[in-house]
Amino acid sequence: MAGLARMGAVSILMMLAALLVVLSIAAWPSIEEYGLKFLVSTDWRPNELNVPMKDAAGRVIIEDGEVVMETIPPSFGALPVIYGTAVSSLLALLIAVPLSFGAALFLVRLCPRRLIGSISFLVEFLAAIPSIAYGMWGLFVLGPVMQNYIEPGLHAALSWIPGVNAWLFEDTVRRGSTVVTSEIPLTGSDMFTGGVVLAIMILPIITAISRDVLKNVPRAQIEGTLALGATWWQSSWEMLRYSRSALFGAVMLGLARASGETMAITMVIGNNNQINPSLFAPAQTMSSLLANEFAEASTEIHRAALCEVALILLIMSLLFNVVARWLVVGKGSRTAAAF
Repeated sequence: MAGLARMGAVSILMMLAALLVVLSIAAWPSIEEYGLKFLVSTDWRPNELNVPMKDAAGRVIIEDGEVVMETIPPSFGALPVIYGTAVSSLLALLIAVPLSFGAALFLVRLCPRRLIGSISFLVEFLAAIPSIAYGMWGLFVLGPVMQNYIEPGLHAALSWIPGVNAWLFEDTVRRGSTVVTSEIPLTGSDMFTGGVVLAIMILPIITAISRDVLKNVPRAQIEGTLALGATWWQSSWEMLRYSRSALFGAVMLGLARASGETMAITMVIGNNNQINPSLFAPAQTMSSLLANEFAEASTEIHRAALCEVALILLIMSLLFNVVARWLVVGKGSRTAAAF
């Protein structure tokens, strides 16, 4: 039995190592071709381009009365999808973390005993809903609500603030020497909708872990603050402070879940490979890029670039989970109050 247990543990590590090796080998042509430029380039172009050749002065070259054409090879850069993944995940955390901590405090300190089990089950049931169901709900229900009510309401409420209109609701494009500013259409398929859907998906994870963490706060810690004259809110704040390292671990687990989500975010984010500071512009994440393009990749360099994106996503998710596990489990007995 001891040998079988060791074999089970080693096999899991070997599967993870095999996944890293396979993705690294598949991504090697892209790594060799683009190097670190892949992480900072914004150009994602799977197809060749035929453009007029120009001389050193910028003039189009004409030979025998015809324009000389040159072929520009495909080019790949992951910065737009890294940006989309980071912003959508952080937006999800901004929405989900206050709600999760509030729900955890309610379950631990306010909820009647007869309702704790039912409410906890309903919150955790959100984690069991398939991501495709979240995506369809976001596409057919949340998206139209965002397009027709919430986003126009936010536009009307915020556009008068200096700088906000240009940041959130306008798009500036340079065409040659001319700068063209146009209003971003509010479609409901954008970064903001994607962040809301991700927030709903990670809320049960953060809530469940936060509830367990707060339940393990020593009773003496709570009664001590009340004995010193603290209000209910002050004692709750001390509970959060006492458990802040483990609560941060719960947030990191939620971040890992949000950054790796695929189908739900693919259906609502708009899938436009660009870097736009507005939350109401379509965007794309690493997961949605893989879902949209991997089946259609026809060249070796295109497949290698997609595999490199998958490798980056895997390493990023692995780091998030390792940090979260260390904070929640590895520091279980060493809370922030002990330092």
